[in-house]
Amino acid sequence: MKNFDGVEIMSQLDPKPGTRKDTYIRRKYLEDGRFPIGILLSMGLKSIVRDPLLLIVRYMPGPFGFKLRQIYYSRKLKHLGRGVLIDPGVEIPCPQNVILDDFSYIGRLAFLYAPEGFIKIGKRCHVSGTILGHGGVEIADYAASGGNLFSVTDSHDGGYRMSGPMIPDEQRNLKMGRIFIGKDAFIGKDVIIMPGVNVGEGAVIGPFSFVFRDVSPWTVVIGNPVRKIAFRDRVKFSDID
Repeated sequence: MKNFDGVEIMSQLDPKPGTRKDTYIRRKYLEDGRFPIGILLSMGLKSIVRDPLLLIVRYMPGPFGFKLRQIYYSRKLKHLGRGVLIDPGVEIPCPQNVILDDFSYIGRLAFLYAPEGFIKIGKRCHVSGTILGHGGVEIADYAASGGNLFSVTDSHDGGYRMSGPMIPDEQRNLKMGRIFIGKDAFIGKDVIIMPGVNVGEGAVIGPFSFVFRDVSPWTVVIGNPVRKIAFRDRVKFSDID
């Protein structure tokens, strides 16, 4: 289900909604489980036209699908570079806060979500998994990530609840912190990176690792929590024009 601006209702249930109307809708829903009738009618009419088209854009396979998504997201993203490939099934609910630079590849079923903050992916990156950009996430050129990058998370500090967006804001304690992934870094499958972490240039993080502290450049780390196991040779090639 979409809201009146075509953004998923989920974004209206996040903290710090963007407009007074958003705030009203969210608070009303959390109080009685209902949306205002005018908003429901507007959402319903727009969804009849928009949602079938969005399904085609999102899931069309093959070269035509890649081209269709390039055309669509060139009008929706904050910036879409040349040669960017977006696989079928990728979800970008708030594209106005997302930057994809030249020749990057967004892998199948990736979820890039930034109702506030930003997600910036550099040149010739390969990215999949989940990215929450509320606190800002930047991935530098030539990096690869199959992990989950969470620049926001619920915290229990101070006795707050951690049950997510279906409770009032005053009962939540959200911690945000910018995540930075350095040039030529490699983030393995299902890695979890927490708010405020900097991953140095050329660092390698093994699959299924948990990262809550900075990772030094050109080191290889793995584990829960991560530990250094080796150093990596520096990349010997010049940047690609």
